Amino acid sequence: MKWLALALLVILAPGIAQEYPLQMSNGVVNCTIFGSFKAPSGSSYSDSDTVLIVDLSLTRINASNKAPILATYRLTDGNDRIFSTRPEHARDLQAGRALIGFTVPRETIAKSLTVDLSQDRAGGEQFTLRFPELANTSNGNVTLLCYGVLRSGINSNKKTVEFDVALTNNDTKKLAIDAGNFTVKDQWGWKYESKEYDGYGKKGMSAVVLEPNQTIRSGLIFSSLSPSSRPVELVYRYSDNISLALNIDPEAGLASAVPDAGGCIDSEGAKDPASSLAGSIKATKARLAKVKKSNITESSAPKGRDEL
Repeated sequence: MKWLALALLVILAPGIAQEYPLQMSNGVVNCTIFGSFKAPSGSSYSDSDTVLIVDLSLTRINASNKAPILATYRLTDGNDRIFSTRPEHARDLQAGRALIGFTVPRETIAKSLTVDLSQDRAGGEQFTLRFPELANTSNGNVTLLCYGVLRSGINSNKKTVEFDVALTNNDTKKLAIDAGNFTVKDQWGWKYESKEYDGYGKKGMSAVVLEPNQTIRSGLIFSSLSPSSRPVELVYRYSDNISLALNIDPEAGLASAVPDAGGCIDSEGAKDPASSLAGSIKATKARLAKVKKSNITESSAPKGRDEL
């Protein structure tokens, strides 16, 4: 029954899980990042920028010191641009736990978060936490990356989740894809198929034919999930008998950050927070190189706005 085994082939490539929470300390202060997500900016650049929100806690190791920690934060992206927190996007959840936001280009890939304690006399040295690598997988013919969640909400007891994904056609033949090629599994194994539109008419992935070495980056909408469901696996159906499964569970485990030898990243501040999609080419190309097969060379990389 070899033909049956082939027909049921599923490439269960684990990819790189979004391993939260992240933890790091400078010996005086502990920082834990529980996750990050993007939200609409509400600014005049709303078509080109977004707010990247980081959910974190910051606590003193010396529990007897009850003074509030005076800290500022800087986000570094894959192109080594630096963004500062915006007060209008910060919210204290409880003592030591907060949401902090950075206005960034929509395509931004977060690389690290620097905690600056120079204003706190007992805070110690600044330190930097690195975000997990992008969740990704490849079968040689296609490469799938997940940049994270664009939005998530519950209405009428039904949950809608939109992911930010990119798919690259590494083959020499054209590749037709649409939202129906994607499903998401929750923690109990229930499957939900992606739709081109959600219940409010917001558009996700449209049907498209990818040329060889072309990439599409798009929102991927899943609706009518149970509010209790947590998406843990994104599945792309490459053909009738081959699929790629990508671990996207944000609760996959605990990752401890490794201090950089040089301490904080030194680079110029962000000069163009509303830059175009081309601004992320450098960072994403480097990450794609890690997951593409050896037959994909730099000279064959996609060009222009399709280079993701």
